[in-house]
Amino acid sequence: MSKSIRKLIIFTIPLLVAGFVVSILYKWNYIQHTQHIPDEYNIPTLSSGVDHNKNRIDDAKEILQGAKDYMGSNPKYKALGENESSSAKGSNGDVIVQALSNAGYDLKLYINQDIEKNPTVYEGLDNNKDLAYRNPSVQAIFFSRYADAHSLDIYDKNDWQAGDIIFFEKKHCAIVADKVNENGVRFIIHHFWQYQGGWFQDVLETGAWGKVIGHYRINEKIASPKTDFKSIKTNVQE
Repeated sequence: MSKSIRKLIIFTIPLLVAGFVVSILYKWNYIQHTQHIPDEYNIPTLSSGVDHNKNRIDDAKEILQGAKDYMGSNPKYKALGENESSSAKGSNGDVIVQALSNAGYDLKLYINQDIEKNPTVYEGLDNNKDLAYRNPSVQAIFFSRYADAHSLDIYDKNDWQAGDIIFFEKKHCAIVADKVNENGVRFIIHHFWQYQGGWFQDVLETGAWGKVIGHYRINEKIASPKTDFKSIKTNVQE
């Protein structure tokens, strides 16, 4: 091997390694992504049309703020099965619970009521009343039954709104944020491990948690679980 080729290799390999490291850091938002407001892409801001706690603030706005406030409190992440007690906070499902709580929704109460009234719908999932409501798989079924379903296509820009609730096939969930990337795709607010590069992230296009299998918007129906005894589990896409 000639000296010139050896020099080229010595020079090239570090560049390739550095490029790979930078791409990984960027993918996982350790390198901050540029944020845009939806208006820049002519994406309308729609309200949910619901004010559950009657405080004259649209529930979508309160859910978004609830997610921001919760993650801004710097909760320590623990997978649900690893929590030392039912009161511990930090699983990815807690983002949904706390976000909705800010708009006056008691997700623990509603989900436990639905499990009690319709046990076959949740068959095969943990029905522990202190933990089930924090489980994304349980949450996905509940919202598929009561919330308004919306597009699963992340590029369907007008149908993705801040405060929406989404579920991924790899048992993950998030709140849709009020910023978009250069493609008009939404940032999300989520929690997946204690060392993540911030909680407000541009990761929908990475497919890191698989495809989006549920995309929902709040309505008053979630506060009134019904008894239907249907065997069908959910309309969440598999």
